[in-house]
Amino acid sequence: MNIKSLCGTPSQTLTTRVILSIVIIVLMAACERQSDQQVVRDEHFNSLFHLDSGGVTGADGTISIALPDGRSVFMMGDSFLGKVENNRRDPNTHMMNNSFIVVNDDQTDTRALYQGTYDQPRSFLVPPDSTKAEWYWPGHGFARDSVIHLFMSEFWKPREGQWGFEFLGTDYLRLSYPGFEVLSREDFSFTNINQVHWGHAVVDDGDYVYIYGSRVEEKDQIMSEASAHVMRAQIKQNGALGDFMFFNGSRWVEDPKQTRPMKGIGASVSEQFSVFQYKDQYVLLTQQRGMQNGKIFTYVSRKPTGPWGNETMIHETTEQKKDSTMFTYNAMAHPQYIKDGRLLVCYNLNSLHPPDIMKDVRKYRPRFLRVPMEMILE
Repeated sequence: MNIKSLCGTPSQTLTTRVILSIVIIVLMAACERQSDQQVVRDEHFNSLFHLDSGGVTGADGTISIALPDGRSVFMMGDSFLGKVENNRRDPNTHMMNNSFIVVNDDQTDTRALYQGTYDQPRSFLVPPDSTKAEWYWPGHGFARDSVIHLFMSEFWKPREGQWGFEFLGTDYLRLSYPGFEVLSREDFSFTNINQVHWGHAVVDDGDYVYIYGSRVEEKDQIMSEASAHVMRAQIKQNGALGDFMFFNGSRWVEDPKQTRPMKGIGASVSEQFSVFQYKDQYVLLTQQRGMQNGKIFTYVSRKPTGPWGNETMIHETTEQKKDSTMFTYNAMAHPQYIKDGRLLVCYNLNSLHPPDIMKDVRKYRPRFLRVPMEMILE
C-alpha cells in the first residue's frame, strides 16, 4: 500500500476535513446548548456572602427584597458575626435571631444591619413587649415609595432541644428606606384565623399585592405535607396594606376561613418559598418539604393564583447525601439578579449536630446557584 492509497487523494482529504469541521462545529454548538441548560454554582455570590470577618459570617433565611436604588436587602434568620479562623468560629460567639444584609448596586460589597455592637450584637428586629422571650424570623416583602413592607414570623421556645421552637404568629411591619426605621407594626391576625403562615412570598404587581403562605394540617411542622395559599391586598391612603381578599380555589372572597390551596403544585411546599413575575408568567419555586429532602421544584402560571403547571425539578442538593448529619432547606429565588437568562437561586445549609456549625462555618452558610430560565418556563 502506497502513501496515496492510505491518505486518499487531495480532493478526498479536503472533503474529509470539511466534514470533520462541520461535525466539530455541531458538537461544540450542542455542548454549548447543553451548558446553557445546566445549573451551576454562582461563585461570586457565594464569596459575597461567605465572610470570615466584618459582617455576617453565617446565617440562614436568605430572603431578598429589591430596593428602589438598585440595591437589595437580604433578610437573614439566625445569624453569627465574629471572626472566623480556619473555617472555625469561637464557640462563645453570640447568635442573633435575625439580621439584614444590604448588597450594593453592583454586587461588590455588603453591609450588615443589627442592633448592639459588633462584639455584643442583637437581632435587628425584635417583637414588642416580649413576655415569652419571643423572636422574629424573617418573611418576605416588597419596597414601594421609600417604604419597605415586610412580614416577620414570631416564635418562642417552650421546649429544650434543636426543634423546641414554636410558631406564634405573623407581624406586618413598615420600615423607612434608606433608614430602615420601623414606621408601623401590627399583628397580621389572619394567620391565627386560618393557620396559614402568611408573608413568606410577596408579589407587588402594582394594582394588587399578592401575599403567599403555607399551611400544614398536622402538628409536626417540619415533616407534614403543606399547601400553598394566596391572598391579595392594596396599599391604602395611609400607606399600609388593606382591603384583604382570600383565594378560595376559584375566586376572591372576604372570609379568611375560606382560603383554599392553590392547584397544580405537586410538591409539599417548604415553610419559605418564592413567587415572582417574569414577563407574562408567574413562577413559583419551592424546595420539597421534609428533613434532608434536597429536591427544588419550579411551577409556572399565567395568573398569580394558578393553576400551576410545568413542574420541573431544577436541582437536587447533595450535601445531605455526602454527610448524613447535614440538611438543606428553604430554597429561594432572587429574580432581581436574573442575568443572561439565568435566575439566582439559593438554599440554606445546616447540621443536625449544632456544635458542627461552630467547628466548620461552611455547614451554616447559604449556597447560591444559577438556573437557566429556559429550564423553568413553558
